[in-house]
Amino acid sequence: MFRIRIRNNKILVYAFFQVLILAAARNIIAPLVPIISGELGVGLDYIGSAIALSIFALFFVSLTTGNLIEIIGLKRVLFIGLGINFTGSLLLYFSHTFSIFIIAYFLMDLGLGMLIIGNLSIVGTLYPKNKTASLIKINIGHTTALIIAPLIVSLTLFIRVDWRYYYIFNLVPIIALAIVLWRIKIPRISRVETSLRNLFSANKRIITDPAFIICGFIIFFYTSVMNTFFVWFTSYFKSINIDINISSLFLSIFGASIFIGMLLRNKLIKHFRKKRILLFSFIVSFLFLIGVLYTDNLIAKNILIALFGIAIAGNFTMTFSIASGLFPKYTNTASGLSIAFANLGIMTFQYLSGYMSEYYSKNSVLYINISILFILIILTSFLNFHRKFDRT
Repeated sequence: MFRIRIRNNKILVYAFFQVLILAAARNIIAPLVPIISGELGVGLDYIGSAIALSIFALFFVSLTTGNLIEIIGLKRVLFIGLGINFTGSLLLYFSHTFSIFIIAYFLMDLGLGMLIIGNLSIVGTLYPKNKTASLIKINIGHTTALIIAPLIVSLTLFIRVDWRYYYIFNLVPIIALAIVLWRIKIPRISRVETSLRNLFSANKRIITDPAFIICGFIIFFYTSVMNTFFVWFTSYFKSINIDINISSLFLSIFGASIFIGMLLRNKLIKHFRKKRILLFSFIVSFLFLIGVLYTDNLIAKNILIALFGIAIAGNFTMTFSIASGLFPKYTNTASGLSIAFANLGIMTFQYLSGYMSEYYSKNSVLYINISILFILIILTSFLNFHRKFDRT
């Protein structure tokens, strides 16, 4: 039993560093959006469509990877994901045209999507009683990447090095992750019959469950807020005459605030019901983001952004934990469908944010996010107070 616990902890540590390395590589693109747009000679709407297309890759794998894990096993899926991500990272080095950039970013997200589902499957399989806490520990890797990526961007701009060189160096840790994965023993636990008919029946049962649907919509809107706010952060500050190397530091502070928020969530879930924390979080985040929109003072604006980060952090983890807990026998399938909701939301609002930013105002992203947070308050109110969702 003690050996199994040690082995499982090694897998959790591996998942943490996998998320940290790959999320850092992905999130370097977001602060560079205004620069990449200029280098490739396209508008922000084109960059928004490129990001939306890459999210379609995540959407596709989220619908298929959970079932694929049931059929061929988790470890093989993780290897495939690393291989595709490696290819995308390599192509980003050569992305001097918009067509190569969009293919490279698509492949990088395709591989990353498979690895995200894999990590959720690891937690669901090995940590069923500590699902939320384990997910938070892994996602701290992603939060750390949100701090590191803008710092790398700021350093790159300061020393005037082409950002593409990072993606050549990034191949080394990807290879290291593959080697470590080859040496780690990941148990294959088969819970149910893995026939296509059985998997289709599971999908139908999950997707028609009212509690799962409302959790899915919360994930749909929440991930849209987090993703669009991060991606269009430097573009917004550029519109108020703040250089990207400075706004990247602001973005790093936002990442640090999310890190603090994740640690706080890990404490709060021990004392309060997850759906109560969700409701309170969205109300407070809504108020802080309104403050960001209407505050002109730069110091006050960044303080409010930091408070927004602390308030909004970790809500995907808690909502996912509620949703997947509804179907413990079909963790992989429920994980995939939850991520599908997330990626569908990001895909929808990334394009909308890019279009609105290009043709209307850079403030458009804030207006969109405030509107989404209001919707999230309504959804989590139903989750908390409607009798139909008592079992959550």
